[in-house]
Amino acid sequence: MRFFTLAAGFVAASLLAAAPAVAADPIVIKFSHVVAPNTPKGKGADRLKARQEGYTKGAVKVEVYPNSQLYKD
Repeated sequence: MRFFTLAAGFVAASLLAAAPAVAADPIVIKFSHVVAPNTPKGKGADRLKARQEGYTKGAVKVEVYPNSQLYKD
């Protein structure tokens, strides 16, 4: 009986410790490229964004910055 109580306590503590990780803000990836959005690379960046956000069910957010908006090349 003591083993069951310890095991149940461990499981409960593990679930409580994992709760903040579930409610965390999404991870943001900033993807910058040097071409216009209507080029093949620009369209590929938009497709990457859609696929990553879909695969992770919103846990990862991708921000696409075309035309060297973030950095100069």
